[in-house]
Amino acid sequence: MRDVCIIGAYETKHGSFKERSLRDLITEAGNGAIRDSRMDRKEIQAVYVGNYAGNEFNGQNTIGSLAATILGLGDKPAIRFEGACASGGIAVRQAYWAVATGQYDTVLALGVEKMNGLDPNGTMQVVSRGQDQDFEGGFCISGPSGFALNAVRHMHEFGTTKEQMGMIAEKNYYHGSLNPFAHKQKTLTLERIIKAPMISYPFGLHDVSLVTDASAAVVITTMDRAKGIRDKLVKIAGSGQGGDYFTSAMKESSVSFSASVRAAKEAYAMAGATASDIDVLECHDCFTVTEIINIEDLGFVEKGRGGPFTAEGHTRLGGKIPVNTSGGLKAKGHPIGATGVGQVVEMTFQLRDESEGRQVKNAKTAMTHVLGGPGAVSIVHILKRVEK
Repeated sequence: MRDVCIIGAYETKHGSFKERSLRDLITEAGNGAIRDSRMDRKEIQAVYVGNYAGNEFNGQNTIGSLAATILGLGDKPAIRFEGACASGGIAVRQAYWAVATGQYDTVLALGVEKMNGLDPNGTMQVVSRGQDQDFEGGFCISGPSGFALNAVRHMHEFGTTKEQMGMIAEKNYYHGSLNPFAHKQKTLTLERIIKAPMISYPFGLHDVSLVTDASAAVVITTMDRAKGIRDKLVKIAGSGQGGDYFTSAMKESSVSFSASVRAAKEAYAMAGATASDIDVLECHDCFTVTEIINIEDLGFVEKGRGGPFTAEGHTRLGGKIPVNTSGGLKAKGHPIGATGVGQVVEMTFQLRDESEGRQVKNAKTAMTHVLGGPGAVSIVHILKRVEK
């Protein structure tokens, strides 16, 4: 196994861009990451793309080859990976393994989703197909209603409150207001968040993630190659993937995502690290309760303490473990196939001291976590800053 680094990182502005095409987003992110890598694009040997539903959102299949062609890499092996919201994380993980095992020396991992363009009902129908259509997704168990079941159970078992969930949204809006790439760059009061129109109890409008257009990309290469290019290196020290049953009725718990627990265990073991070593975390806050459950499953606080831990300010910038400094899916946005790559971009910026107003002081070790579908697949990466 070879040591692997992220040598280039870039993401587009996140938002609702009726005027921007899938091709346009891929062009900006892919070329941006290549420029940031300071490498010649001829050195890239493969292109791995995370995309959830370009065939339905944009009428485009074979998006791996499309992206490679757009970026002048059409003669390179290219493939699209799909795992609902974990699609981008899978692309990064597969690129990591390809370089670590010596299959390739340099790989471009890109995530992209152009979600805005259909009518809202059509968009939600496409999103719901990340769940079992025969038993759940086709019978009103959507993202909001499905994760609302997790929220209600967590409230019942541990006393978690709607106010604590609202504090997740308030905190992530604040972080997003500091991020020039974020979809929503504004702050909201907790009172306004709590009083927002109901979506699916206990979730109000501000408890749910955004429908976002964006692309993000990273260039992954060997440590030996990276050392000759830049002084501040970001090593992928650990990578884990976990799975769980696709239907809610078959899951062993409603207050934990087993896929996340398994992915974190693998990543921690590979990196030789524990939760106490992590300085900053990007995790999957598709709904506010999801962040509460995630910080428990990833080992930052014991089960049931995620709500109080948040209320005490520990996950805010300046806290014990800043969570979602980008604004997360709540404020930065959730371009489904791009989210997992965008998390890695944000943590790369943090470890290179390039996050400006949202910079975590002395950040040396970071974690990314993404959760796909109804908690069926999770990808966790642990990144470490390496000085030459």
